[in-house]
Amino acid sequence: MRDKLFTNIVGIQREMLKLIGEVSALTNSPMAMEDAIDDVWHPKCDVFQTDTEWIVIAELAGVEKDEISISISPEYLRISGFRSFPTVNCPLSYYNMEIETGKFDRRIFFPDLNLNKENPKVSYINGILRIAFTLAPIVERIIPVQ
Repeated sequence: MRDKLFTNIVGIQREMLKLIGEVSALTNSPMAMEDAIDDVWHPKCDVFQTDTEWIVIAELAGVEKDEISISISPEYLRISGFRSFPTVNCPLSYYNMEIETGKFDRRIFFPDLNLNKENPKVSYINGILRIAFTLAPIVERIIPVQ
């Protein structure tokens, strides 16, 4: 009975977080609700802008390059993949376990900027994924007064 009650409460919590996330996505600054909703881990990311680029840096230590997938929708950048560590063929007793493994997924919503989303510059060095989008120049058009 107690397990069923807990499962129901967790289900209600996830549905509420999904609803909050959907409502939040309609605003200019969506909240990150992913951690409480699903069963994948979400890599830490730095997101910032320079004079010429909008940059996302994701921490993916221990993830093989071939295990990383990057996709783009009109609204967001998605980084997903899988991290695993070699298994040991003997009994283990963990004292601390903080490194997340398995599937990962992270969505970063694009800002209200004119970005060139066609050709981002992507690099992966020492477990750090860097994705840079060039800021497209704002073109002003002169309108003559008649």
